[in-house]
Amino acid sequence: MKEYVPIIVSVIAGLFALWSAVFTWRLKQFSEKRMREQSKEETVHDELKSLYIKIHETFEDLIKETRNYGKSDLNSRFSTLTAEVGILAPAEVISRYQQVADLYEEWAPLYLKAYPAPKNGFLLIQSPDPTLKYKEPEKEAYDRFYEEYKNLVNCLRSEIAVNT
Repeated sequence: MKEYVPIIVSVIAGLFALWSAVFTWRLKQFSEKRMREQSKEETVHDELKSLYIKIHETFEDLIKETRNYGKSDLNSRFSTLTAEVGILAPAEVISRYQQVADLYEEWAPLYLKAYPAPKNGFLLIQSPDPTLKYKEPEKEAYDRFYEEYKNLVNCLRSEIAVNT
């Protein structure tokens, strides 16, 4: 029986070494998989964050352009952004974005009617004021638009905070 003890010890040591190698290999696989998942989550979060910043920036630019009588190409600006929002954003953000875009498209023409662009640098004043009938609807449309825009921005902030 004494002659079998070194063989049994060697077999147990060999099995332990084999088990340790397999355990280390599985642990490394799990760790690498978790790192890949975490990297993917960070990438998705960064994409959403940049999209949300782009949404905020686009609406701010459109408001400024409208108030400064700038010419903006709504179709190209909204179509690209709408496509990105439709693919990347959650359903709540998509619906809020579409609502804000619709309200902007409602407000912008009213603003240009209520406050026409000065011609040759001069604003013509007429009596009675032909723009008076557009000023109240423009104000109401702007208030609705800006309220929904603030709600959209708050929604975007909360989405970023949740994913952080």
